[in-house]
Amino acid sequence: MKQKLRKLFAALLALSLGSGALYASSDAKTKAQTKGDYDVVILNGRVMDPETKTDKVLNVGIKDGIIKTLTNKKIEGKETINAKGLVVAPGFIDSHIHGITKLGRKLLLLDGVTTALATEFGVLDVDKFYNQRKKWRGNYGATVGLNVARMQVLDHITAQDDIDWLKKTKDAAKDGSKWSTKIPSPKEEKQILAIIEKGLKRGAIGVGISVGYASAGTTAREVYETQKLAAKYGRITASHTRFGSGLPPDEFVLGGDEIIANAMYLKAPAIFQHFHNADWQLAAEILQKVQEQGRNIWGEIYPYAAYSTQAGSEFVSPENFKRNGMDVSKTVLDPSTGKYITEEELKKMRKENPNHLVVVFSRKKEDIPKWVALKGATIGSDAMPALDAQGNVLPEDAPYDKIVTHPRAAGAHSRTLRVARENHIPLMDVLANLSYWTAKHLGDTGLKSMQMRGRIQEGKIADITIFDPKKVADRADYLPGKNGLPPVGIPYVLVNGVVTVKNSKLVPDAYAGQPIRYPVVK
Repeated sequence: MKQKLRKLFAALLALSLGSGALYASSDAKTKAQTKGDYDVVILNGRVMDPETKTDKVLNVGIKDGIIKTLTNKKIEGKETINAKGLVVAPGFIDSHIHGITKLGRKLLLLDGVTTALATEFGVLDVDKFYNQRKKWRGNYGATVGLNVARMQVLDHITAQDDIDWLKKTKDAAKDGSKWSTKIPSPKEEKQILAIIEKGLKRGAIGVGISVGYASAGTTAREVYETQKLAAKYGRITASHTRFGSGLPPDEFVLGGDEIIANAMYLKAPAIFQHFHNADWQLAAEILQKVQEQGRNIWGEIYPYAAYSTQAGSEFVSPENFKRNGMDVSKTVLDPSTGKYITEEELKKMRKENPNHLVVVFSRKKEDIPKWVALKGATIGSDAMPALDAQGNVLPEDAPYDKIVTHPRAAGAHSRTLRVARENHIPLMDVLANLSYWTAKHLGDTGLKSMQMRGRIQEGKIADITIFDPKKVADRADYLPGKNGLPPVGIPYVLVNGVVTVKNSKLVPDAYAGQPIRYPVVK
């Protein structure tokens, strides 16, 4: 009996020692984690997550591009960011860019954008778009575009995107150009839709329908059939809608109705892009009612009272401005000179140089805070490319004062934060509009890469923007030399866990961008 007790005691002692060794090993592992097991640690920042409503000072540990821990305990990593007094937010997601060059992408990064999506105009060759960006500074994605498909079929112009088109043809209305004005034959429409479907099969995030640039040639049936194709694959329709007036019978909001109604009929997702136009209050109410029905349909704004487009666009006409009680000489600005142009100058520009970029002041400045305060209105900059005064693409290291564009390309997101601060709009709501809602809507379509973004949570991808809530502000303006000035107050941006902006400057060798894309369908 004593011998059995001795054996039992020995076994218990061994188990106790083993257990102690186990706890010691666990403690050692914890210590190892705190002493540099993370690639990057962000210390003492105000972590704000729009989905969980987390708003507290925490330390963030990042490993292999993933947020591994959010803790109030001490942690260490290979690279340390002291974020005391700064907000640690989900990286901003811009759902609306155009032909972004390397310099344009740099401007977006300095403005806190980790993911930039070319949705409105889209691209022609989806594989080419993604292959060209395998070494890219931020996350990237694109729709397949209806307009570039129309260009290929109706004008035999192989333009990859809107910027490529501008390079290849100086005038959309000359030389028998038909893409914006011709109603395609049944055979041609079939060819156009075949291009769209090929792009969807190759992983495009949806279809871009810029019908506002081709409303004379694009029938309601063509728009519906295009949206039906997107719905077949569960993808978004992103649309610059038909019409550009604030008066009947071609009110801007009616173009939005067309896209929204089709999406509802088809039970499909859709974005009503830059809906903050004439009668935006009605558009906002319609979108709210649609979302209350559980539809994955949403609207997008940017915080400027002016838009930018080509002088030859169908809605940039003296007749349209007159109908709406607008004086051209107080409405249309040439960003290359910083001066307003007269009606005669606009007519001449539309005839001789219709691809020249103009800025049009068509909205009320006092409405900007109201747009920013709209809950669930995502921020899409509608960023135009970084060109010089002659329309040439500038290199990534070009001086900022050489950039001629709308200031939204460099300051839409920092401006949103500044407007929110100055008008006491809840920061959490604004951060949701800058990142979470776009990620949520796209993620709900099944786009897995977006289900992992737009949040500051353990297990999510470390796309992170760190800014000073008291100082963040845009500097870009409409004056020559100031169109492309980067903001202040955004010292750090991480893309997939890699510090890409440090001390408000681009990290030269940081190319951490990943594709935002659906799997290829065979």
